Amino acid sequence: MRKYSTVREPLIAVVIVVAGLVGVYLYVQLLMWGFARLSGWRTLAARYPGGAFAPAPRTRFGYGVFRGWIGYNGGLIVAADTRGLYISAMPIVLAPWHPRIFIPWEQITEVRCRRILWSRCFGIRTRGAPEVDFALRRRTFELVRADAQRARVPVIDG
Repeated sequence: MRKYSTVREPLIAVVIVVAGLVGVYLYVQLLMWGFARLSGWRTLAARYPGGAFAPAPRTRFGYGVFRGWIGYNGGLIVAADTRGLYISAMPIVLAPWHPRIFIPWEQITEVRCRRILWSRCFGIRTRGAPEVDFALRRRTFELVRADAQRARVPVIDG
């Protein structure tokens, strides 16, 4: 009769589970790195770096779309004040590859309503990164609309 160690087998199971979880986390981080580069987020963040200071968030679960198909659904932290628009990504999952963004109002040339798939969005065009196709979903933009209008940013409803 063969004897089995009662210590080694549960330890192996724990190591396999931990290794699997680490592997899934690293795979998700690889995907997030790819999305940050492909979407244009990193370009926008390089031209409009966000500092350590940001006002209290208007939402911690904001919705946005880059390039018309890369959705940050519920993953945006959006804030605004008289200086500009602050955007950061959900901590832990998105934040390592998505640096904070601060866009001064005077750098936004227009905000235009448009449809992306089945939802209304507000596309934001900037002077410093006109090639980045970026939009906030309607509900998320409505939280900062008054600040944009006070700063005399052209908001074009469609």
